[in-house]
Amino acid sequence: MKAMLLKTDKGLRGATPADQEAWAKFRRRLETMKPGTWLRMEWARPRHGKHHRKLFALLNLVAENSETYDTTEKALVAVKLVTGYADPIIDPTTGELIQVPRSIAYDAMDQDEFEGFYSAAIDGVLRHILTGMDRDTADRLLEMIIEGWG
Repeated sequence: MKAMLLKTDKGLRGATPADQEAWAKFRRRLETMKPGTWLRMEWARPRHGKHHRKLFALLNLVAENSETYDTTEKALVAVKLVTGYADPIIDPTTGELIQVPRSIAYDAMDQDEFEGFYSAAIDGVLRHILTGMDRDTADRLLEMIIEGWG
């Protein structure tokens, strides 16, 4: 399980609703663990929390406004493809050249790369996925999504 957490005056909370749900589940699991139970953890200080939130707001915007990419998971794949953030490989069953999206995990992309990716993502989404939406409308809706996460 992975979650992006934000330190607040009241402690840690998830950066998105899905992150908050994962964090709450982890906290409940800690409470019920018996002494002697092993737990493996990894942690990292992410490249930039606001950009993480903005990207997931963009994925939510796509999912809410697209019949084709109707989940954030599908939207993320589409955004990676529209930005060209993929590697070409040959499909062994068909011989076709296909694009396999690369990871945008924190350890796979630094802040500078992420800024370029996010900029290309906004441009690509408006140019190829949400073609009827202008940049001002998109920016306004993205802010509304982020504000809704509290």
